[in-house]
Amino acid sequence: MSTENNYSNDKISLSFLISGLKEWFSFLIAKKNFIVLVTSSILFFTISFNYLLNPVHYARTTFVLDNDSTSSMGDLSSLASLAGINASSFIEASSLFQIDNIQELYRSNSMIKKTLLSKSKIDNKDILIIERFIKSENLKKKWTSLGFNVNDLRPNKTSRVQDSLIKSLVKLIKKEYLLVDKPSRKTTILEIGFDHKDEVLAKIFNENLVKIVNEFYHKTKTLKTGSNLNILQRQSDSVKIVLDSSIMILAETDQNIPNPNPLSKVNLVPYQKAMIDVQANSAIYQELLKQLELAKVTHRNNMPLIQIIDKPSYPLENSRWKLFKTLIYGLIFGLSFSIFSLSFKRTIESLDL
Repeated sequence: MSTENNYSNDKISLSFLISGLKEWFSFLIAKKNFIVLVTSSILFFTISFNYLLNPVHYARTTFVLDNDSTSSMGDLSSLASLAGINASSFIEASSLFQIDNIQELYRSNSMIKKTLLSKSKIDNKDILIIERFIKSENLKKKWTSLGFNVNDLRPNKTSRVQDSLIKSLVKLIKKEYLLVDKPSRKTTILEIGFDHKDEVLAKIFNENLVKIVNEFYHKTKTLKTGSNLNILQRQSDSVKIVLDSSIMILAETDQNIPNPNPLSKVNLVPYQKAMIDVQANSAIYQELLKQLELAKVTHRNNMPLIQIIDKPSYPLENSRWKLFKTLIYGLIFGLSFSIFSLSFKRTIESLDL
């Protein structure tokens, strides 16, 4: 009997559920005009919102950073392998350290400020990027009310008001528009992005920032070895001049003694002194050339390889949906909202009864 009662209760519950669904569907069909009206309205507003508002444009540059860690850590790798230690972990850590450094450079105030005060060609006219940024952000009137003329902006001109206003722009860019990301922790690929409603501004800011930071990073990495290379080059050039001069003096001394008397030792002293100078200068010059070549190799090894993978190009990707996607989202949201509102109203009315 118990089994039969349970079966009857389940059948009644299922029948009640089916009848409830039928009533709900009948209620929705009766309100089809309202559903069509609300769905059409929401679809219209969705399309209008998507196409009337200016989309956000995404400028992206990706590049790989390779500072030749394997070559520069060759000795360490050899010693580590003899000791039974895997040196690849050291090399990987060094590469990640370099990519962390350049990431912080992209976020630094000085690099963003240099980018804002750099020039770019727009409509066949060289203008400061900060001028385009102020125009896009509608900040000209605000800056003018603060007593600063935008036309007075100069890269090499510094004033308290200008520095303060530029600092506020740098904070805004770091907070709202700048993207510095490393897609994978195991690689040395870096992604730099700048998102803005002004497509031209997004592209030129991204390009100039990447150029300025990479040049600064390259110069900083090779500053010490480059200075050492220049010193060795100047020293070798100076010793070469002295060596040429000593060779000329030796030739003149030898020429002044056409038939030297073997028994007269004093007459041979100037020649022997000149010969010693030539030999000494030759030895110094040869050693400097060795050091110079080693310095060149070290300088080349310290040069970071920054290889651009992708860079922004028109048209930039943006936040605007495609027409088909807009229609689908509008229909789904419109139907969901209209059905939910009708169902909620029906439930409230039934509870009141």
